[in-house]
Amino acid sequence: MISIELLTKHMAWANQEIYKEIKKLDPEVLDYYVIDKEWTVRTIMVHIVTASYLYSQRLQEKPFSKIEFDMESPDLIDDLIDALENIDKDLIEQSYREDEEVTFETSKGESSGKVSVILSMMIFHATEHRAQIVAALDKNNERSINLDEYSIFGYLRDNN
Repeated sequence: MISIELLTKHMAWANQEIYKEIKKLDPEVLDYYVIDKEWTVRTIMVHIVTASYLYSQRLQEKPFSKIEFDMESPDLIDDLIDALENIDKDLIEQSYREDEEVTFETSKGESSGKVSVILSMMIFHATEHRAQIVAALDKNNERSINLDEYSIFGYLRDNN
C-alpha cells in the first residue's frame, strides 16, 4: 500500500524538478496562462509555495501567517525553490505523525482536520497546479516538460 510519506516525498521531488525545468526556460514563460490571465505560471508557482507554507503551519498548529515573495524579482524561481525545500522538509516530517485531529487558524477563523487529510489535500493541490503550469506552457507551444516524467513512477525510478 502506498504511504502518505511516499506521496509527500513524491510531491516535494516533483515540485522541485518542475521548478528547476521552468528556470531553464525563457523568463517570458512565467507570464503564460491557460484561460485566466491572473493565473500565470508565475502566480501558480508562487501559489503552490504559499499554500504549502500555510498547510505546514496548520499541521504544526502555528498561528496564521503568510509568506510573501517579490513577484518581479529575477531570483523568484530560486527563492521559491529554496522556500519549497524547507517547507517540504517540514511536510515530510508531518507524514510520520499519528493521524490525529489538529486545530489551526485560517484567514476565516479556527478550523480542524486530520493530519492525513491535510497532507492529502496539499499533495493533490500541488499536483493539480503542476498540471495547470504545464497546460499553460503547452498552450503556448512550450512542450519541454512532460508530466509523465514527474509521476510517482518517475520518483521511484530516480530515488530507489
